Amino acid sequence: MAMMMDSDTPKTTAPPAPKANISDAILRLYRRGATGHLTQLLGKLKPADLIAILNGLPDGQAGELFTHIAPVTHAAEVVTGLDDRHKRAVFASILIEQAVLLLNHLNTDARRRMLNLLDEDLSQRLMLAMDDAHRPTEVDQSAYQEDTAGSLMETNILALPETMTASEAIRTVQALSSHSSIFYLYVVDENRVLTGVCSLRKLILADPDKTLKEFTNTRLIKVDVNAPQGMAAKLISRYRLLAMPVVDEFGALVGQITIDNLIDIIQEENTGSIMKMAGIGSKSANVLTQTPMQIFKTRVPWLITAFVAYLIVSAILDGFEHTLAAVVQLAFFFPIVIGMSGNAGSQTGAVVVRGLALGTIVDAHFFKLLGKELGTNAIQGGFYGICLAVASYFLFWNPTLSITLGIAMALSITCASAIAMSLPFFFKRLGADPAVAAGPLALAFIDMVGSINYLSVAFLMFKL
Repeated sequence: MAMMMDSDTPKTTAPPAPKANISDAILRLYRRGATGHLTQLLGKLKPADLIAILNGLPDGQAGELFTHIAPVTHAAEVVTGLDDRHKRAVFASILIEQAVLLLNHLNTDARRRMLNLLDEDLSQRLMLAMDDAHRPTEVDQSAYQEDTAGSLMETNILALPETMTASEAIRTVQALSSHSSIFYLYVVDENRVLTGVCSLRKLILADPDKTLKEFTNTRLIKVDVNAPQGMAAKLISRYRLLAMPVVDEFGALVGQITIDNLIDIIQEENTGSIMKMAGIGSKSANVLTQTPMQIFKTRVPWLITAFVAYLIVSAILDGFEHTLAAVVQLAFFFPIVIGMSGNAGSQTGAVVVRGLALGTIVDAHFFKLLGKELGTNAIQGGFYGICLAVASYFLFWNPTLSITLGIAMALSITCASAIAMSLPFFFKRLGADPAVAAGPLALAFIDMVGSINYLSVAFLMFKL
């Protein structure tokens, strides 16, 4: 029992940007209407370079440039690596006949995902125009929710019955020599329930007369078809797998997810986390293709909470107006104390957010990690507090001011670490992305607490 589909097109992951002079040359030829030279240049470029160029262009322009890519096998490699927005633009720019020819050069799973990506009307028109040999089945990934393992999996996998002998399995594999996705052999029972996994090396070295059930690995690492894609990415990364079986609620094998499928997902998740930590949204849209208003709409919500928090900081400063007026030198060192506490909090927040994302830090580690971070930042706070106290003493020769600054620095940095470490866990408990807790909101909260610490210590030390 084996499921087989030809994989004519290898998947292409997000590439680095090509040299700017190549992009400029392509655009010059495009604007001049030199279609012959343009097609020749595009045909010489590697798919990875073309993907980077087209993803950096506006949708319409990218779609028109794509029509000049030849041959169709080259175009098929390029289209699979484009982002979703540009894939839609490409299919909106070409004729139905051209679109069908392009789809025919994709492997079954890539073809199915492409049709699911397009709007329903265009997808149906393409399905009707395709021949029976290339038309995907009606039951496909659209049955699974977006961002689940099922929406990402490949179904052109090799599934062998557990009663098959090693020699029979080898002959089956040899008959499928053109199959490009045989990372592992999946062994199933009569109900198609996954019972084992076997590498090709183990199969070749096995006794030819032994059944697959006798020597396959039964300690399975698998993922449920409705599990989040992020969970699949973590499992493949943690266990260093090339592919992982996908099963339904009954344990039946329905597909596999390969490392190629997940590279873009991992990159998107990492990019999204970084952008959330910076407070600039969670989507990795190309800033070169966005208008200033689109960028503004993405960024402004993340700064509103920080803006409100800093208004509260201003109100706190107003409440200590008498303290600042009596000891003017306190204002000179305010940015240093607040800035250093914010930087220390950013360090702690980055460590915690990354640990939660990778699964190396879990909820049970909270108090242990809290103790470590408090200890580390108490040492840091003490070190920088002493440095600031000594520097301020040589500037103003005021021992009370120096002690005040030293205590305030140590206290603010220690509190910043506690806040930065706790917020990601708090957001995770609420079901939100912990990366949000390392953005402008966290820094504003740390600055607010740091301001209260600084001015409260000054108020007590100077008895104002």
